Amino acid sequence: MAKLVAIGDSLTQGFQSGAIYRTDWSFPAIIARSMGLELPNDFRIPRFPGSGLPLNIEEALRWMKTQLGADIDLSEWIVRFPVLLGRFLDEVEDLYERGTGSRPAAFGGVYHNLGVWGFRVADSFTITPNYCQKAIENEEGWIQDDFLGLPTASMYRTALRVLNPKLRRERMDWTQLDNLKQIVNEEGVENLILWFGANDCLGTVLDLELKDMEDTNVTTDAIARRKWNLTNSQVFHHDFTQLVEKVKGIIPSDTKVFVGTVPHVTIPPVTQGIPPFDGKYFQYYGRFFAKKENFSPLLQKHLERQKIQQIDARVDSFNQSIRDIIRLQSNNWHVIDTCTILDALAVKRNEMLDAPARPLIDYYAARGLSDHPLLRLSPIPSILRLDVRDGNRYAGGLFSLDCVHPSTIGYGIVAEAFLSVMKQAGVSDTDPVRINWNEIIAHDSLLQVPPLLWENIISAAEKNSILWDIIFRVIY
Repeated sequence: MAKLVAIGDSLTQGFQSGAIYRTDWSFPAIIARSMGLELPNDFRIPRFPGSGLPLNIEEALRWMKTQLGADIDLSEWIVRFPVLLGRFLDEVEDLYERGTGSRPAAFGGVYHNLGVWGFRVADSFTITPNYCQKAIENEEGWIQDDFLGLPTASMYRTALRVLNPKLRRERMDWTQLDNLKQIVNEEGVENLILWFGANDCLGTVLDLELKDMEDTNVTTDAIARRKWNLTNSQVFHHDFTQLVEKVKGIIPSDTKVFVGTVPHVTIPPVTQGIPPFDGKYFQYYGRFFAKKENFSPLLQKHLERQKIQQIDARVDSFNQSIRDIIRLQSNNWHVIDTCTILDALAVKRNEMLDAPARPLIDYYAARGLSDHPLLRLSPIPSILRLDVRDGNRYAGGLFSLDCVHPSTIGYGIVAEAFLSVMKQAGVSDTDPVRINWNEIIAHDSLLQVPPLLWENIISAAEKNSILWDIIFRVIY
């Protein structure tokens, strides 16, 4: 019997610092460890060669530090940094387009963590390995070795490796839910985690542009849908209803299901709020390196307060749909309100900039924990952007270098939240106190040894924010 299976997007897969590579420290993997399961035997997880897909910012900075040293001067920014970055990108592209990462994996079974970064709700029952291969071929075009290019169709390459790692012919039409069905048929499933929805809105803050899906009569084709980055509320309700109904048709009636809500994507440090501040929202939201001292709404890409409020309202509608749909299910279906957790940990929105440690302290105080291991760290972690000074963490810590996805300790907090609800639901061996926080902290490389060049990157970007904003427009 499979004690735990997880299906979702990047948050479930364990994506951090721009890549999927640490699947062994995803929050479901942390939960599995705390339940006494062994990885990768009792809880099977995919592995990704090299530094992962698509761009591992942390590994790139660590490698470039070996070439440039701890500090980058002006000439190195202009000449050596772009060349070295190009070398790193080319190696990743070669690995996944023509090397080991492009070949079938040795493992031919079905993973227990079926998360795939970038997936939206509807993708869980529409994207297949056949679809992935066609998407890869279409995006590759006639130029195979792109200049300064990452592997084409990286999300679909990732999905292919998760859904059908050995590229078995009989599995080319299997979605995430078909993989779940195979696990049920072979082993059965005691507990299932479902966490989708972030990618139905995340593109708004990544692009700093709102492409709203206003029509309710839209295609389910994954690529066609990507012309919108904010899913219509009714479409989301329909998609999530389909997801739940399809899952119900697969799992035994006694399987316990744990469903996460959608976090407000406007809170992570991927965007920087620029005053004036009205008590909850800023007037402008720019890139993570934007500063009020030199921010120009005319020259820098941004979202205004009204758009941010619209995104938050849409997320609220998504979560209302999730609650309403799950409420109609049996007592074995449970909601984990991850949205409320992130709201509570917000620093700027809660006007805690003068005391950034306070949200985490209050979060654990509300749970009767005044001596949690995270509260013994100095400084106490927060969801602010990771800042490094003299090689040490100066601020942040709960989000990774992409400023969107949690760090390893951030995923630990997510694991605690799911475990708390699982314990209330009567699942054995799911007390949050079973989490080995010393082990999690020890395996958080951003916490233990933050990359020295991150300090240089942030300093240069803040001083030349308009130039860096132009660079980001070219990249994206």
